[in-house]
Amino acid sequence: MKTTIAAFAAGTALLSAIAMAADQPTAPLSDRERVDHLIRQNQVLIEENARLKGLCERPRTKEDAFAECMQAAKGGTSAMAAESIGGHCDQILKR
Repeated sequence: MKTTIAAFAAGTALLSAIAMAADQPTAPLSDRERVDHLIRQNQVLIEENARLKGLCERPRTKEDAFAECMQAAKGGTSAMAAESIGGHCDQILKR
């Protein structure tokens, strides 16, 4: 379960970084525009944190944990890493 939460946290951090990079304006902003932009980013992150907290707190079956683990393995770039994570997922399902 700790590895699943760690995988979610890593995925969330990566997605947040991608979203922030895509949301960066190209022209210089005034102070007011910068503050508005930061307020919008903060609201998006608060909503994402609330969604993730809800996911962590809900009861899960073994099948749910296995599916989440396989989704984490799917995103891996290394075949060895994906195979290792897949093996760990199989162990989760067998518990």
